[in-house]
Amino acid sequence: MEVEKLDTEELLIINNALNEVCHGPGAIPDWEFETRIGVDRAAAKRVLRRIQEALDKAEMEMPER
Repeated sequence: MEVEKLDTEELLIINNALNEVCHGPGAIPDWEFETRIGVDRAAAKRVLRRIQEALDKAEMEMPER
């Protein structure tokens, strides 16, 4: 299976959406999280951490202005 690479802006969009459903003021309650998102909250948080790490790495690799 081939996976298309996402650019920094696209990763930021996914990061923000996952952060909102996991931690935001309108966070989905644990009892319905998996039904609505398709994975449990722990799996979503693992993906969120990986995206945040990728964004941090991309920021460090950007040339200074």
